[in-house]
Amino acid sequence: MNADRDLQNSYREWKRLAEAEGEAIRAGNWMLVFDCQNVLRQLQPRIIRQTEAAHREWKTLGLDAEVMENNLNAVIHNLIELERRNRSLIDARQRLAQEELSKLEQASLTLRRIQRSYTPPNTARWTSFS
Repeated sequence: MNADRDLQNSYREWKRLAEAEGEAIRAGNWMLVFDCQNVLRQLQPRIIRQTEAAHREWKTLGLDAEVMENNLNAVIHNLIELERRNRSLIDARQRLAQEELSKLEQASLTLRRIQRSYTPPNTARWTSFS
């Protein structure tokens, strides 16, 4: 069962990458997050091809497609949960970053007000060119 084995290996790779992505999100290592997401995008077409090959293989070997499909669905469900957790982590990090940005913007406004209060007003100066 080469096609089924290849498909299972690709799903294991997906899981490894999704877990690495989650760790990278928690660590704030955005380059690693980007790299993991790129590899996951490249893995998708391969999984589609391998799934089609696995279906053909199951049929050829006379395996119960429903049982095999249920096994795959369990793996896929776990991967979806991993991806949801990663999305939640990113959302939480984004909210924190937005809160920090708001605080910095408020501090910037306060600083400008303080600077204006210590800066003497420009007085009009008339000069005469006689």
